[in-house]
This record gives sequence, structure tokens and C-alpha cells, in this order.
Amino acid sequence: MREFFHTIKFKILVCIFALLLGFLIYVAIAAGASSLPKAFLETISSPFVTLSTNVTNWMESTIDKFVNADKYKQENELLREQLSEIYSNVLDKEALEKENQQLKDMLEITENHKDFKWSPPCSVTARNSADISGGFTINRGSNDGISLYDPVFTKKGLVGTVSEVAPNYSIVSTVLSDDINIGVSGVDSHALGIIENDLDSAYTGHCVMNYTGRDSGIAVNEVIVTSGSSFFPKDMLLGTVADIINDSNGLSVHVQIKPFVDVFSVSEVFVLVDFEGKGEDTAGSAE
Repeated sequence: MREFFHTIKFKILVCIFALLLGFLIYVAIAAGASSLPKAFLETISSPFVTLSTNVTNWMESTIDKFVNADKYKQENELLREQLSEIYSNVLDKEALEKENQQLKDMLEITENHKDFKWSPPCSVTARNSADISGGFTINRGSNDGISLYDPVFTKKGLVGTVSEVAPNYSIVSTVLSDDINIGVSGVDSHALGIIENDLDSAYTGHCVMNYTGRDSGIAVNEVIVTSGSSFFPKDMLLGTVADIINDSNGLSVHVQIKPFVDVFSVSEVFVLVDFEGKGEDTAGSAE
């Protein structure tokens, strides 16, 4: 037994006891001897008090959610309505800005053509995926003054012609379509011809200008415009010459034209519903 008092274990126990005793004495001095049991109990019970507080807070939160569920649901629905209204206002603003830009574009064209009368701005609402020439539907029709064969434009140039019209929508055949014929001419050479497309030209995204004389002087990169008819006003931009192919008869050439407007990606267009000379003759028919 005496040997135990000389072991390291005994010495460690004595040190631990001395530390505890010192701690209790310090608490007694700091808080007063009478508050020693209280301080000791508070130290021991502190973790349990923290746990109890956390459980109480969780219970209060759970009960609040259960009791006020309807209130929170109404607030949530109100916030959703407010967010929806804000989103709708943003969309309306964007649509208004887009329409204003369209009107500015139409005004810019009209400044050089005082006789032009346009329909309201039109948006592409559907595309015919089976149409290799990129035909599409717009959200304006006869109620907006649009008629069959009216020409369709963007600021960049001619897009096509109205091939079907209803009160509230119209179907547009593009300048790549083999259903339309357009009288055209070169800006520099003044060479004349008629747009007559086929499936091969539509597939490559080109218009084909036929009946053009081999000695007309037409050249690659020359700008091509409309020559004017009862369906298409004069000098409206179409595209540029991409290639010139001699006809087998040796007298004429086939001119491939790259349109200024990408008819497959266009989303906003204008329909020219009236202009000076419309319907006065049958040349350049779109039929």
C-alpha cells in the first residue's frame, strides 16, 4: 500500500485533486462562499440548459408554422402574384421597345418612299419545318390591311410575299420559294431578269435570276434590287450576286443571288400594304 503512494498514478491523482480544489476555491472567492453550490450547479447544468433552449425554440418554430400555415400560404401566393406582375411588366416593356424599333425602321424606309403604307409591325409566330425555302406565319392578317401577294420586308431588304391571308394571320413565302417570280435588276449594270427558284437553289440559300443576257455586264458582288411591278415597288434591296453560270443556249446566264435577309432566322417583319402603282399591271406577278 505504501508503494502506491510513491507511484506516478498517485501523483497524477493528487495533481488533478489539487486543480479541482483550486478551481472551487477560486469560484468561492469570486462569487462568495454562499454561492459556491449555485455556481457549481450552474456549471454542471449548463449543457442541459442549452439543450432545453434549443428544443424549446424548435417547438415554437414548428408550432408557429402549423398554426400560421394559411397565413404563410396567402403571403406566398401574394408574392407570386407580385412577381408575376413584375415579370409581365418587363415583357410588356421589351415588346414595346421592340415595336418602337420596328416603327423607326419602317419610318426610315418610308422617308425615301413617301407613298409606302405599312401594316402594323409583324412577328413571326410559326415556321413550316417542311418548307425548304423557310416559309413562316406572321401574327397579322386582313384585319390589319394585309392582302394576298403583298411584299414583306425587313430594314435589310425584301423577305418574300404573302401567299395566304386570314383575318388574324398570314403565311409568307420567302424570296427562296419556287412559288414566286420577282422582276429584278442590277444596280450597276442595270441588267434585267426574273427570280425563278428551284429546290436546289433554296437548299443552298440562293435566289436564281434568269433571262439575263450574257453580255448584260452583270458582275459578282453586284447589288440586286426589284425592278418594279404591280406587286413589288422599284429599287427594294434583294441581295448580291454570288455566282454567274452560263446557260447552255449561250445567250443568257443564270445568276445566283445571296439575299440580304436570312429568312430562316428573321423574327420581325413589315408588310407593305400599299404603294404607288400597286395593282396597275400584271408584270412581275407573284403567282
